[in-house]
Amino acid sequence: MADYRSKYTGRYSGIGRLFVKPGVQRKCRDAAVQMMHIAESTSPVGDPEEDTHPGLYQHSFEVRPLFKNVPFKGKPRSRAGARLINTAPHAWRVEKGDGRVPRYAVLQRAMDTMKAAHGA
Repeated sequence: MADYRSKYTGRYSGIGRLFVKPGVQRKCRDAAVQMMHIAESTSPVGDPEEDTHPGLYQHSFEVRPLFKNVPFKGKPRSRAGARLINTAPHAWRVEKGDGRVPRYAVLQRAMDTMKAAHGA
């Protein structure tokens, strides 16, 4: 019995077309929505007696589609993705912290939770 060895040679153009398909975009959006739910559940909510906008940060998460040009061999190639953002005006302070607001790192913790859940 002869031993046969399979050989695969990938085509970069075909793989590139795969990365912009609607199914890939949908999977990226699904992952971002999962991260959004984690971030919403762990985000801080201020005391209504002291805070002028309690819960604003928690309710300001959005998932937006992303088509990014990634250079490959010197040429820009479009890749599908999704972006999880917070549109609250004080989102940077909540994420990074400053003298008045402690560092909560909500988005960073959401990414770490997703990585741990999926073995990355």
